[in-house]
Formats: sequence, structure tokens, C-alpha cells
Amino acid sequence: MRSPRLSAALVAIVATCAAVMFTGASGAQAATPVGSCTSSYAPYTRDQLSFDPAAQAIFSVIDANNDGVVCFKYYPNGPHNSHFGNLVDDKAAPHA
Repeated sequence: MRSPRLSAALVAIVATCAAVMFTGASGAQAATPVGSCTSSYAPYTRDQLSFDPAAQAIFSVIDANNDGVVCFKYYPNGPHNSHFGNLVDDKAAPHA
């Protein structure tokens, strides 16, 4: 039979662990907050993409949340097939 002090200590430990698990011991968030770009992308409006007509042409398709902003990243080796970079919406985290 366990001593009353040992039983009380076990109850306290279990209660503390349960409290930490259920009250918000939050880990790091892997995703970029909605409405922002990761560090390798920059926010652009349609007008700011005037240097890339192909990007402007598909702007409304990429801008899924209709906030007028997309995230743009230049291709590291220059234009590819008449495109200057990669576009993603700022609703979710783009790849790095």
C-alpha cells in the first residue's frame, strides 16, 4: 500500500502535467501568419508587378484572398520562359 504522501505527490504531478497539456503549452508555429510573406518573398501589388506582364496577367488567379497583395520571389538565375519569378498568395506560407 502506498503512503498518503506518495499518493498526493503522484496526484499533484499528474494534475500539473495535464494542466500544461490542456492550457496552452504552445509550440512554434511552422506556418507564416496569414497576410504575410516568408523572408525569401516580398509583398507586391498588381501595379508593382508592372515589370512582369505575365505576372500581372495571372495576378487575380494567384490573389485567392482578394486582398490585392501576392508574394513574389525573383528567380535566382534570371528570367525563365518570359517569367521573372515565382508568385504565391499571402494567405499561406510559400515554400522557402
